[in-house]
Amino acid sequence: MKTCCLNKFAVLSLPALLVALWAMPASAGPAEELVERYPAKSIASVSQADAALADIKPVREQIERIFADDRKECFERFLVSSCLNDAKEKRRLSMHAVRRIEVEAKAFLRKDKAEERDRAVAERLEKAANSAKTIPISGTARDGADGPDAAEPEAR
Repeated sequence: MKTCCLNKFAVLSLPALLVALWAMPASAGPAEELVERYPAKSIASVSQADAALADIKPVREQIERIFADDRKECFERFLVSSCLNDAKEKRRLSMHAVRRIEVEAKAFLRKDKAEERDRAVAERLEKAANSAKTIPISGTARDGADGPDAAEPEAR
């Protein structure tokens, strides 16, 4: 008798499972919209990198909310582990796309900061070279002969 009820449940849940799988939304998810906005190697300015990083946070939160909802729905189904694996894979793929954009934006910002640091160092070196007084290594200039007391020779 238990097998009869179990089989009925399995038969009834199979069409529901198929309908649920085919009823997945065809619209682009939050990660796909972000990928369309920031295609690969499209970040070319600091403002664009900052905007991409700002756009990532709400998208990550939305992906996690969708995963939590999918996970909650999975526990109402017969094949829970398969459903959970599908939900995890869906989240992993979405997060992978978001991470690619985040890595590209952060790499651009690191490169920009390094270039700015190099420019600042070059400017300081140039300024130091132009304004520094040279100290002679030997000769009368080192001994102070060109100073105000240069007219009087030192007595030895």
